[in-house]
Amino acid sequence: MKKAILHSLPAYRTYKGFYELQKAAKDLVGVRAFNVFAYAISTGSDCVLCATFFRRLLKEAGIEPRDFNPTEIEAILLKVGQAIGERRGKLSDDIWQELRRHFDETGVVTLIGFAGTMVATNVFNSVLEVDLDDYLEPFVVELEPA
Repeated sequence: MKKAILHSLPAYRTYKGFYELQKAAKDLVGVRAFNVFAYAISTGSDCVLCATFFRRLLKEAGIEPRDFNPTEIEAILLKVGQAIGERRGKLSDDIWQELRRHFDETGVVTLIGFAGTMVATNVFNSVLEVDLDDYLEPFVVELEPA
């Protein structure tokens, strides 16, 4: 992705903000839950590159993305991430209630802000058909909901 996006310095600068939100989201929920969230968004968005990237991180942490026992927060983030990926901005009232029960306004905005940048990244990679890096090849699977 970085190789592709560096063709446009303004695009690169815009997407670079992703990393600040990524850090804030990781600080909020922890690395494992963050990776679960990003994976759910990416599979919901049908982005092979991003889903594969986060699947690799989960598998390297000993987590089978399709068969693991999520924590309470991870279960919520799976629902939120999948809904955002699939529905592009529409969350059911039930999901909103769960999210707000566990996070204050700053936390909600951080997570939704990150999710928006993740969807944008998913769209960028999918539309431009950015190739997988070789190191991701062993982690590719057919996309289906998380």
